[in-house]
Amino acid sequence: MLPTGEAAWPESLRPLYEGVTGTPAAEAVAASAHWRESFAQWVRGASLEERTVAELAAWARLDSGERTPGELLFLLSSCGELLWPYAAPHSGLLRRLLWRQESMLGALQDTGDSEGVTRLRRETDAVMSTVLTRYLKRHPESLLTLVEDTPCTFDGRALRFQGSVEVDLKQVLGPGAKSIGLLEQLRALLPTTPAEGRDKLAEFIRSRAARIPWREASEVLAERLFSLATSPEGRSGMSGFLACYPAGRREPDWCARAGMLLSRTLEVGGPAEVVENLCELLARFDAPPVDGLRGALGALVGGDFEATADLGPVRFVLDHCQATLRKGEPGLVLTLLWLEERLFRAAVKKGLPDAFERRGRVRAKLKPSASELATLCWLAEECAELWPRFAAGGVRPGMDELAAWRQEVATRMGRKPMLRKAAIEFFLWCAPDAASSEAELAVLALVRTATDRRQVRKLKEHPSSRVRFRVRTLQSWLQGSGKSEAAPPVEPAGGSGPSTVTEALRHLHVTRAVPLGGRTWLRDRDLEELLLGAVGRVEAEFATRYPERFREDTAELVAGLLEGLRTELERVRADLSALLTQGQPAPLEIGFTVRRGLRPPEPDGEEGARQDTVPLGPGVEANLGSTALAEPAVEAIRATSPDEELAPSAPSLPRSAGVEVAFVLKADVDGFVRTERVAVVQVMKLEQRGEGQWMPTFRLGREHLDALLCRTDAAFCLFLAPPIPRAECWMVPARTVRGLMEAQRSLSGVGREGVRRVARSLAWWLVGDLVGLWTGDERPEALAWEGTPRDAPDFVVELSLLGQSSRH
Repeated sequence: MLPTGEAAWPESLRPLYEGVTGTPAAEAVAASAHWRESFAQWVRGASLEERTVAELAAWARLDSGERTPGELLFLLSSCGELLWPYAAPHSGLLRRLLWRQESMLGALQDTGDSEGVTRLRRETDAVMSTVLTRYLKRHPESLLTLVEDTPCTFDGRALRFQGSVEVDLKQVLGPGAKSIGLLEQLRALLPTTPAEGRDKLAEFIRSRAARIPWREASEVLAERLFSLATSPEGRSGMSGFLACYPAGRREPDWCARAGMLLSRTLEVGGPAEVVENLCELLARFDAPPVDGLRGALGALVGGDFEATADLGPVRFVLDHCQATLRKGEPGLVLTLLWLEERLFRAAVKKGLPDAFERRGRVRAKLKPSASELATLCWLAEECAELWPRFAAGGVRPGMDELAAWRQEVATRMGRKPMLRKAAIEFFLWCAPDAASSEAELAVLALVRTATDRRQVRKLKEHPSSRVRFRVRTLQSWLQGSGKSEAAPPVEPAGGSGPSTVTEALRHLHVTRAVPLGGRTWLRDRDLEELLLGAVGRVEAEFATRYPERFREDTAELVAGLLEGLRTELERVRADLSALLTQGQPAPLEIGFTVRRGLRPPEPDGEEGARQDTVPLGPGVEANLGSTALAEPAVEAIRATSPDEELAPSAPSLPRSAGVEVAFVLKADVDGFVRTERVAVVQVMKLEQRGEGQWMPTFRLGREHLDALLCRTDAAFCLFLAPPIPRAECWMVPARTVRGLMEAQRSLSGVGREGVRRVARSLAWWLVGDLVGLWTGDERPEALAWEGTPRDAPDFVVELSLLGQSSRH
């Protein structure tokens, strides 16, 4: 009779098992060979269902219950084929198997057949090794579950549990990231591994971890690392983890994530153990391009100490940063002094008794790290006092006060290169967003030599995104400065203080503290960059949306492009109005007007050419200046009555299927330049010959191009195309296009690839060539179409550059 609830053997195997259970222990050793042969014969003829039932019965008898020595010998020696890992891993499987083996061998040892018992020990050890290896191949993450606290050794190839059961690690380790789980299980065995095998196992883990493709494994490893770092008990495991995966110490994403977690933990008042873990983790990121020390300080830079209930974790982080401070880092010393000053003021407000004692102790510890500690302490105290006034609800200092403060900073901190180096990083890193304008002005006043400019460029690799953003803002200004030392900034009298970064830089530009030259005769980099950016944004947006709109008529596409330019310049006008100082004159104005087409003469001849000006939006003209903006001159528009009939047009020159645009530039700057010129642009668009397949050529007749070149040398072709490869519109001189057609022996088109190779963007052509006066036809006959509307272009764009005295 089977015990109640015990799994039954299949009918075909039951006679053999009943014979095994009835065999005395003295005869079991001799009968084991017969049992093994009989069981092998049954396996060859058994069905899958019978083997499944036999497997359940074998595991049930090994798991619990009183068993005879013969029964255990049969299960551990003959039934190895039944012990496959079809089910989930059994907790403590190895310990249970070893216990059954010791029970069986102990009973058989009493029979006196020591030689047979030794043989059976080897056989059962091999079976248990095979069973454990099978499970680990199927469930590599369950090593600790299977072996639990069973002691093991390692000989460089295999793990040996209790010196007998072996697991060949090379057989169970999977390729690539699949081996991470088992390597982590092996790393957990290191503390309990004897000393003679511990070093070999650690070296094996490191060598196998080094073979894992880092891109494939970094995400999985990051999750394991930060689960340890955010666990109060994970500090020791975190250290061993980084020792096994040393590449993680140079991973910028890991360092940034650790700094972010530390900042969040301090903000919400997380466990002190997690703060210690994250500080310990950040201290290990000390190899370029990561910087864990700046990551730890960055977690405090944006914090609000006065709103923090418990200052203990903040003090711990600062103490940790002081203990790991490197030599030759004056910027870190200044940042630490500033953070300690903020902490001191918050501690005084909270009434902590040791606030003054800690402040003096910290300054004494930092004194060997900086030779000009008194000057650094002065700047830290000044900024701790000034910057909170920029916050909401604070009393913002006036412009004169700020100018005097910046001049004092430039005088004190600009004396030595070490002080300038410390202050530059400090201002770009620690200044709050509300005080960013003043901080960047102070930096520009401190940048005096080529070494200072190189330091600013190096800060583009700073761990803080705030520093990287501010450095990009300053780079365009520093690139325009000369090699000579910049003069201290002198603030203009009157007006209110600057409120944005751009406005603050404008004040500096007005004083000419940093000489800024332009790329064109305007000599105004601000205006040139503003125009270039505005046209470039419209151009990029138009090219990006071209695949959706290419089926529209070319005239409508051009109208949309010009409308985008007009709208963007109106938006620029609103931005520029914030850059004006009260009472400052406008030395230069730029007008932008778009008109569509010219009407042919009326049939009755009563009037000459009547201009049909079609506004492209609410306004038709946008005026903007380098440092000021004039009121837009609204052009009078004479609309045509719906009842008026238009005479059929009869152009004197052949016109292509494209659209013609005339860019008229009028420059009147007294004492320097006075000109009126025109550039004629023929617009073509790229068609599709199938869904998603663009034509290899632009349609353009050679005779139309020749007719355009006969009229003027300032002729260009504008090609509208999808973003291939960049989102821009291609502008090519018409004579160059004519040469491409001649080289390709084409009469009706020009190759797309040829155009792309010689073209420049519409933004660079408009600002660099047209506004820069590098092109344009000044001959009176070039503007003859104004009197002969039959030859008029489809669109007329007027750009006017007016000097200050020309306005009156």
